[in-house]
Order: sequence, then C-alpha cells, then structure tokens
Amino acid sequence: MLGFLDGLINALDPLDIIVFSIVLTLFSLAAAQSALLELSSDADEVPVLNKMIGYLGLGSVGFALFLSHLVMSGGKATSLILLVLGIAGLSTIVRKWRLGPNSRQEKAFSSPPPGAISSLEPNPKLAWCGHCKAHTIAGEVTVSNTNEYGSTYMTYKKKVCGYCRGTMLWNVPSDIRQSTNWTLGCSGVTSLLVIACFIANGFSRSENWLVVGLLLIILLTPVLAFLVWVGYLRIQWCRWLKEQTGESDVQR
Repeated sequence: MLGFLDGLINALDPLDIIVFSIVLTLFSLAAAQSALLELSSDADEVPVLNKMIGYLGLGSVGFALFLSHLVMSGGKATSLILLVLGIAGLSTIVRKWRLGPNSRQEKAFSSPPPGAISSLEPNPKLAWCGHCKAHTIAGEVTVSNTNEYGSTYMTYKKKVCGYCRGTMLWNVPSDIRQSTNWTLGCSGVTSLLVIACFIANGFSRSENWLVVGLLLIILLTPVLAFLVWVGYLRIQWCRWLKEQTGESDVQR
C-alpha cells in the first residue's frame, strides 16, 4: 500500500494532490449523502448543510469532467474522472442495496396510529423514526440475499421502524447527539493534522509528509461521510422537537 502511495505521490505534484483531495472529498461526501440519506424532493425541506454538500459535490464533478484537463495533464485528469465515476457507481450500488426492492419510499405515507407510537412526549432516549416523525415501536425484518440462480447465500436481521418498516440503523437521539460531537472532534483534529502535514512539506520538501497527509485525507473522507449522516439525523430530530416544544435540542 505504501509503495502504491509513493508511486502516486511521485506522479503527482503538490497542486495535483490538492486538486485530487478536494474534488474526491467533496464528491465522496455528496455521494455518501445520496446513498445514505433520504432527502426530501422539496428543496425547502432539505437542510442547508445538505444543500451545500450537494452543490459542492456537483461542482466537483463539473470540474473533474470539464476543467480538470486545464490544470493537469491528460493522464492525471483521466484518472480523476475514473475515480469520480467509480465513487458514483459505488454510491448507486449502496443506495439500491439500502432501499431494497420493497422500499418504503414507494409506498404512500400516512401518520402512524396510536398503537405504533411508543411515546407521545419527546424523549431523546427513545427510538425515533425520521420518516414517521414520531417515537415508533421497534420492528425487525429478516433480509435474504440471493444469487443469480435464486439460492440464498446470506440471511440477517435488520432493525426497522415497526410502522413504516424503514431502516433504523441508529435512531436514538441522545446517541446521535453524542456521535455527532465525537465525529466533529475527530474530523477537526484530523483536518488540522492534514494542514500541518502540508505546512511541514513546504518547509522540509519531504515526500513523507505528503504521504502522511494523503493517508489522513483518505481517513478523513469516511469520517466526514459519517458526520453528514448523523448530522442529518440530528437536524431531523431538532426540527421535530422544536415543533413539539418550541425549544431547540441544545440541552438534549
């Protein structure tokens, strides 16, 4: 792995590394958002943070496809475009796998009946469904993966909302709040280390600092994607909580 990175660093100059890092990071965040989140088709209902990530992702794609050849040689620009297309393909596969053939997005939505609600009062320690906008009871489904011959090769249990059957990977608001804070701290520290590596490279002209910086950027991308996810879940909860109590979620 290190040998591959050394070869990549030798092929790219510092400007190329910066361009690759910015474009791939921005588009990876937008792709992760598209694959993991269920954003409304109504632009007014989409949080500002998610809008910004989407616009920046589109801008990075436009740059890679139409402008990258102006600042990099043909081979490097082609490599960047292929990486962007690969990320887009992976995002599509993840989204299809997550939604499945019986996605609840295909069904008409109605408010959950009283029997499906675990609590009418906001409680950050109870599971909360962002689709139903309520503390719904927990549910579980069995998922079977089959091959092209119809044979089942893997079966597992998946937590879902007991009413709309939507996936509930991490739906307790207090846990989401804690995860958001930890991920913010982790991404902040990692970003500072990346900046420090580039500064150190400027003073020492050592490729080792660029290798470390690139490794940190690779590590930072999934951390930021996770931050986008938990941040979106937290924004959903905060909006609903404000509607119910007229307060923010600052103390929750």
